[in-house]
Amino acid sequence: MDNKLFSLVQHFCDTLIAHQELAEPSWRGGIRCPECRTIHGRCGDAIFPLYYMYTMTGKSKYATSARLLADYMRVLQQPDGSWLNESAGEWKGTTVFQLLSLCHAYDLLLKKGEQQEAETLLDMIEPAARWVSRVFGNGGKTNVNYYITSALVLLWASRIVDDSHYAAQAGELIKRYGLGQLTADGFLLGEKTAQRPFSRITGTVDIGYNLDMSLGAMAEYALMTGDAELKQRTVHALRKHLEMMYPDGSIDNSFGSRNYKWTLFGSKTAHGCQMAFLMLCGEDPAFYKAAELNADYLQKSMKAGRGMPGYGPHYKELFAQGCIHSVFNRADALAAALVYGQTPAQQDAVIPSQRVFGVKEHATIGVYHMRSHDWMGTVSCYHVYHAPAGGTISYLWHAKAGPVQLGSATKYERYEPYNMPAYPAASEQLITPRIEAVRQGMTCSNLYEYDAAASICANTAQPELEASGRLKYEADGARYDCGISYRIRYLFHESFVEKRYDVNVLMSCEQLAITEPIVSGANPVVSVEGETIGIPAGEAGVISVSGSGAGFELDGESLTKTAVSVFPSVIAVPLRWRTGPLPPGAYSFRVTIRLES
Repeated sequence: MDNKLFSLVQHFCDTLIAHQELAEPSWRGGIRCPECRTIHGRCGDAIFPLYYMYTMTGKSKYATSARLLADYMRVLQQPDGSWLNESAGEWKGTTVFQLLSLCHAYDLLLKKGEQQEAETLLDMIEPAARWVSRVFGNGGKTNVNYYITSALVLLWASRIVDDSHYAAQAGELIKRYGLGQLTADGFLLGEKTAQRPFSRITGTVDIGYNLDMSLGAMAEYALMTGDAELKQRTVHALRKHLEMMYPDGSIDNSFGSRNYKWTLFGSKTAHGCQMAFLMLCGEDPAFYKAAELNADYLQKSMKAGRGMPGYGPHYKELFAQGCIHSVFNRADALAAALVYGQTPAQQDAVIPSQRVFGVKEHATIGVYHMRSHDWMGTVSCYHVYHAPAGGTISYLWHAKAGPVQLGSATKYERYEPYNMPAYPAASEQLITPRIEAVRQGMTCSNLYEYDAAASICANTAQPELEASGRLKYEADGARYDCGISYRIRYLFHESFVEKRYDVNVLMSCEQLAITEPIVSGANPVVSVEGETIGIPAGEAGVISVSGSGAGFELDGESLTKTAVSVFPSVIAVPLRWRTGPLPPGAYSFRVTIRLES
């Protein structure tokens, strides 16, 4: 696999060089982004992978590019030692990631006998370390990945500049935010994202950032210090997070607190899971397999992104250019995995999702995985605002077709304008499966039900799960329901998935609707035969969807519409069945989804 990862790093570094600014004096050495038409503040992350390619190939173009980029970052370094995440913003927290790249580059160059080259980086490392020590060294209230990465960079800085104070701060941070934020079953908490108050779930989790950043930093810290307890706890956490990887190497962050940057290969502005998996693969060969599978998935995503990682299978159909941010992020993590990672004796292990396990509960976060021979799915009863919730299927995957249904943010807000592009078309619409009702002109939905619950059904024939809750209004902060309760029973048969909706209307409503968006791509040729709808799934065949229930009629307009999501970048056909005005009563609807080859 080393050759595979090396090829990716080489491709990414060549891409970075191709987009390096050489003409404009004020931007000279920076990496231009063709999609965002700017230079992202974190492009300094690329200094390490560029130097890595130089030490491995001896080609001067990589050293020249690294020096130019270092000169650019040197000019942009603020008087307090930090870097701005974006020139138009005020956030400086990403300084920790720039510093980590510099520390890795310094260490690598020294080990390769390039002491003079390494020492040119010290004038940036020293003030950046002082800034991290002052701002993050005593903790705070931002997301956990900043404090865990700060622990690692302060440990590196303590050795590079010989300052024991940094080492002491690093030790306290790793105890408080690493060990202190791990649950008994291995989830890493510590996201600042808003969640439902008084929830039975006590902390927020983001699988993408945990795998792509925090757990890698914890692994490296444990290896550098020889901390046996930290290593053991990190291995335990990594095994739990590995359960969130699907059989094809995609990462399930459908329900995560930062799912608004979910790309399927990970998180857009995070680094990459290879760093964590390869540093600890000596403890579990499944980690090695996971690193390989995700690298393969990353490679495939580049077809959608025109040589750069695309945010989802339909990125190319939605955006004119690729964004270079993931290029330097992923290059940085892959280079770190190659330099500091291991190679286990056994390399043919399988990951948990490649086995048929039925139903698996992740009680700490209210998430369930379902697995039959052909299908895998995620049912989310998580409680983070604007992430899929309410017992919906937030990721439905088929062994041949790949993603069939996906959950996007219920409200896409561009918290980071340069990292979160605007919708490319007027077809913005939720791609998440859902129940909706209109009562007194207001729409309520299960997606705003942050108190939903689910239970595994005793069924030896096939995996079965039932989720329940009450439809809630978004407008009132999801505090009040509209007098409609629901149950959704999921059955994962060998060759198809079945959903049974039971809705109890306590007060009359104007309309009840079931929406089942199916991943399609642009301009799909949708066929209808009786109750069965066929949606092309590329070379895999046709996704066949049937829906039936007394009082429900297929919304013909939904067959010609498209629902578009930015994260992940997906185009779907938003199949929708609806009723007219309903009096109080019990209503049922059944959906089946299968692949016809």
